[in-house]
Amino acid sequence: MKTNYKTPAILLLLIGLLHLSCTSNDDDINEDTNTINFETAQLFSFVLSEVDAFEIEETSIKQPTMINGTPQNKGEITLKLAYTTTTAFSLLEVPFDSSEFTISPAVGEKSIIPGQTITYTITSKDSSVSLQYDVLVTIEDLDPVNEPLTISNFSFLKANNPSLDNDISANEIRSLSFLSKHQGTIVMIVPRGTDFSDLKPTIEYSGSSITYHTDINGAQDDYTPFSQETSLDFKYPNLVQLKVYNSDQSRYVEYHVIVDVKDPISFDETDIILNDGDIVSRINIFNNVTTFTHHGNYPITSSLSATKVTVISSPEEEPKDYYTTIRLQDVSDDGDDAIYSGEQGKLFVQTGFPGNFIGDFDGIGKYTIEATFEFSALGQSIPFVGAHRSVANEHEFKIYDPLKAEIQANVFVLTE
Repeated sequence: MKTNYKTPAILLLLIGLLHLSCTSNDDDINEDTNTINFETAQLFSFVLSEVDAFEIEETSIKQPTMINGTPQNKGEITLKLAYTTTTAFSLLEVPFDSSEFTISPAVGEKSIIPGQTITYTITSKDSSVSLQYDVLVTIEDLDPVNEPLTISNFSFLKANNPSLDNDISANEIRSLSFLSKHQGTIVMIVPRGTDFSDLKPTIEYSGSSITYHTDINGAQDDYTPFSQETSLDFKYPNLVQLKVYNSDQSRYVEYHVIVDVKDPISFDETDIILNDGDIVSRINIFNNVTTFTHHGNYPITSSLSATKVTVISSPEEEPKDYYTTIRLQDVSDDGDDAIYSGEQGKLFVQTGFPGNFIGDFDGIGKYTIEATFEFSALGQSIPFVGAHRSVANEHEFKIYDPLKAEIQANVFVLTE
């Protein structure tokens, strides 16, 4: 019998090849586990050398997809800049260790052209893999000098002001002349009882930013950045002032805000009868016919005279106005003629009646008139309530309802 020695030899050869194959696979696994982790080289910011932070209006960075530290696609970076005449930009800095990674184009290299996409590539000397970002920089195409600066709408929304029953929009937004101390006034009418000291406005505007302060004597440094969450104190003597700035802060327009009620004055008596109903004859002065209460925000700083007197009833066939003076004035003797919110004033009346009215009967008759008071919010600085001016004025705001008072006097009547 012949012995076969080839079979064991073949088995040994196969075992050796299998061992080499396993060794090779182990080496491949070790190489994969040593792959560079590009997550440490990601760009989470992109700062340009040629612009300041406030000149960057919008920034968007989309990171590439990573699997085990290896990028699977490109990232995307977009920047929108305020208007500038600069035509090329460069990357200011990178967040990673420059001994481990390099970036191209290099830091400081002016390769970014506005409106053109450029690819930044991050590589490592220990890997053939790279991390890439497509970068696009755009520029606002309007020169800040020509940017429109205006407040288009000013409102108190019920959602932000729970004490209000409804949304309230500006009654008027008035642009004033170039030589004015300020360039615009916003007028807001709110219901009686509104807390002037705690109102949160919503502002729609053209411009880059808004600042505000509430002190008429405040300096430039007193202005504070406004946000739509800001609550402001409009209560007198505060005067809310707003400044709308352009993108490079080189220009602004200023607005004052007037906040008041439409019907600030109410008489404490509805039936006003002179001399407690006794006969009134000839010239008489009634210093305190009745009182009234001031519900508005701004002070009444001068006597308000009736602007119109209408005779409602008279014993005479041809009624005449016999009142020489009808005015609202302060009740106190403190030397300050102003009537402030919550305070009382008085109705002052002077008559110039004839000794007897001529009518178609002998006896006591009634002479009744309706006095109408028209007044405005006035003033270039802190507003006040005053009489209508005879000449139109850009700082006069006719925002109040006319106040009417019916006044009755008992008079002697004789037939001819």
